[in-house]
Amino acid sequence: MNKIMIFIDGSNLYHGMHDVLGNVNIDYEKFIQKIVDERYLVRTYYYTPVINRDEAEGQYHSQHRFLTYLNDIPYFQVRFGKLVRQGENLVEKSIDVRLAIDMVRYAVMNYYDVAILISGDGDFVPAVDAVKEAGKQVECAFFPQETSTILKQSTDIFIELDENFLSDCILPKI
Repeated sequence: MNKIMIFIDGSNLYHGMHDVLGNVNIDYEKFIQKIVDERYLVRTYYYTPVINRDEAEGQYHSQHRFLTYLNDIPYFQVRFGKLVRQGENLVEKSIDVRLAIDMVRYAVMNYYDVAILISGDGDFVPAVDAVKEAGKQVECAFFPQETSTILKQSTDIFIELDENFLSDCILPKI
């Protein structure tokens, strides 16, 4: 049975759900089970920036509640990047790099047979290629209209996320 690791680009998934579904609330445990299906899940990694309380008080509290919820999911681990102020904007730093390094490192360490990337970001193509060169398979699950064409082409399997696929995972808007 194939060992699976899931790598979720949290911000990319959030924005994809917002843009495509108009709803960002999903049951992550059901979502993971649906993606993994009958295969063996080793672990899911979720990559997100830490929101600084001094920068955005309301978002800080929302993130705290969300992270508390994620921590209750079995075999689920959150990995943090940073938010850095650049002028008027807060910009994510080190998240994509950390996800890419983890995908490649765990492939080389033989922790999994199949990586499932939850992102549409074409910047992950070099990591996908490195994982495949290490003898592993890579699947990508994301919204087709929000996914880089080169990423779709570089993965072994592309799983289309849409309202139909996610219907039993979507939670009511809060």
